Amino acid sequence: MQDLQYIDDYFKGALPQAETGRFEQRILTEPPFAEAVSFYCMAVQAARQELAPEKKKRFRELYQQYNMAAQRPQPSLVRRLIPYAAAAAVLTALVVCWLFWMRSVPPQQMATEYLQQDKLTHFSVTMGQPTDSLQTAIGRYNKGNREAALQQFESILTRDADNVTARKYAGIVSLQLGAYDKALEHFRLLEQYPRLYSNPGKFYYALTLMKRSLPGDLPRAKELLQQVVQDNLEGKKDAQQWLSKW
Repeated sequence: MQDLQYIDDYFKGALPQAETGRFEQRILTEPPFAEAVSFYCMAVQAARQELAPEKKKRFRELYQQYNMAAQRPQPSLVRRLIPYAAAAAVLTALVVCWLFWMRSVPPQQMATEYLQQDKLTHFSVTMGQPTDSLQTAIGRYNKGNREAALQQFESILTRDADNVTARKYAGIVSLQLGAYDKALEHFRLLEQYPRLYSNPGKFYYALTLMKRSLPGDLPRAKELLQQVVQDNLEGKKDAQQWLSKW
């Protein structure tokens, strides 16, 4: 069953670049592995139809049986035909993944949908805290006064450039307002903050590039999302999902 996780990681964009190349080479040189990729993609097609848990369990049983059958000695003629069967399996895998699972979703659309989530349209207010400029800025944003909120966040940063929350929110508000260059600058600075566990700067920088979608933005955004996944940074789960739909 290890192959299943390995194949799944490939299609989610979770493999390192070097391992990605090895994966693709294995498809071309290892017929059993090519067949496993094809089988995986067929299973994903079924999963998109929201299989019941018992059917998913049945799939795993079938896969185990498939592996056992593949290990049995084959007639010499069949062995000679294995490379052709592998080529057909690869073609099937590619077609099925394209039609039923890997169908591309425009990165700009994924970014737009992400920005519509509650956590990005309304910031959390720290209860019990005295009213300060940060809480005031958050309140303005939550009431829909984004321009005033951004001005307040940036005012905070002029006094305290290391305020992580203000930096993050200033970037998000700039992104929501379509001020992409300003958003990128805030997220670039956020990424450089030391001693910040699971820094979200790289993820939000990629998100901004996806939303802007100027020439050169999308390849760079994809590269950054791969780094988010590999380095286990904030936004890893979303990055994996986006890479699987890219």
